[in-house]
Amino acid sequence: MKNFTLISLIILALLGSLVGFGFNVGENDGTTDAAENETNESNTDVESTSSAKKQDENLQSNETKQTQRDERLRMAAEKAPAREIPVLTYHHIIAKDDLKEKNFNKDGTLANTIVPLENFKKQMAFLHENGFYTLDLEEFQQFMEGQIEVPEKSVLITFDDGHKNNYINAYPVMKDYGFQAVEFLITSYNKDEAELQDVQNNHYLTHEEIDDASDVFEFASHTNSFHNSEEDGTAYLISKSFSEVERDIETSIDLIGQTNALAYPYGAYDEETMEAIHAAGIEMAFTVQAGYAQPGDDMLQIHRNTVRPYQSISEFKELLNLG
Repeated sequence: MKNFTLISLIILALLGSLVGFGFNVGENDGTTDAAENETNESNTDVESTSSAKKQDENLQSNETKQTQRDERLRMAAEKAPAREIPVLTYHHIIAKDDLKEKNFNKDGTLANTIVPLENFKKQMAFLHENGFYTLDLEEFQQFMEGQIEVPEKSVLITFDDGHKNNYINAYPVMKDYGFQAVEFLITSYNKDEAELQDVQNNHYLTHEEIDDASDVFEFASHTNSFHNSEEDGTAYLISKSFSEVERDIETSIDLIGQTNALAYPYGAYDEETMEAIHAAGIEMAFTVQAGYAQPGDDMLQIHRNTVRPYQSISEFKELLNLG
């Protein structure tokens, strides 16, 4: 009997030790689950607070940048206001080592829509070193409508089509200089990365890249699916009906989020085209006709100077009206 009592006491002591070390005997009383829930909720609260703080910091940073930009614009314009503005057009920016056979014409010359990255870097460096101010679309429109003055050395930089190499090659260069530019998107070509069968061979900006590059680029319309032509070569913006053009541009605007600017594909348009895009909400339309933009010009026929392959800095200066 004594032996049985002694054994019972030893067993009870061992059980007590196990409980003391955190081992549950029998059913869980819920204390551990409650503690875990509190920890998870606490982590979620910390993440939410951190995300909200980051958004506030980004908003404040953007507001500060805009204030500094507005002040710089005002002071520069007071010293020497511009009478006219050069609008530059780029398409592809590709490093020389990355050029492929398809990038060249049959006579061995580089396709007119390609500017080597090395040349682009020199051109952006020239703008920076010579104190050029890169306008955004709102500033450009206000200048064209006579609402504000802008510095004499002002330029609007535009890219047509929304090629991926603009993000890979042009974006970092412009970001380093604090430059702004406009990217005219063919919005039916822009997809989420998850939608793409082959991300590596997609030649147009994805939605993720568009979001990431929005600190340098603002986005405008190059149509939704009308960057095309009929078998006889007539551009869709001319061959399609008023209502078809209007719907296509409205779709493009909706996909971008909000814009009132468009670049004509191939530079092709007629009077009905201008009426249709205006009905869709376009207030500024850019051509491929060379020249400079000044207040009083037709806002649906804005001139642009296209940057070509291997142009020297002297030739680049002529595009800027510094020749």
